Amino acid sequence: MTIPELSANALVAEGAPHSKPVDVTFTFIGGIGQATAVLFRKGVLINMQSISNTGSVTFSEVQSSDVISVNGVCTGKAQVTVSTTTTPASPKTFNPGLMMANFLIK
Repeated sequence: MTIPELSANALVAEGAPHSKPVDVTFTFIGGIGQATAVLFRKGVLINMQSISNTGSVTFSEVQSSDVISVNGVCTGKAQVTVSTTTTPASPKTFNPGLMMANFLIK
């Protein structure tokens, strides 16, 4: 097994020429909710933001192959939309209860 070489520059969340801002929009429908979006790069937590009403969080320096993980809870339906191309595609709709999903940035 080869272990990838990690350096401080490999994990920096700013200044890469191919980085872009990405919005994660949470829409709570017919109820309230709370959610957290987490940006991971190569398995390392880069940024984490929470929201407790319909709205967006923005990650300023997202790169291809980063992962955005969302989790939370809602009393009505909820929809999560990522503003760039991901696998799986967004938006993703959740029924009342727990929300959990991961989005790979293309």
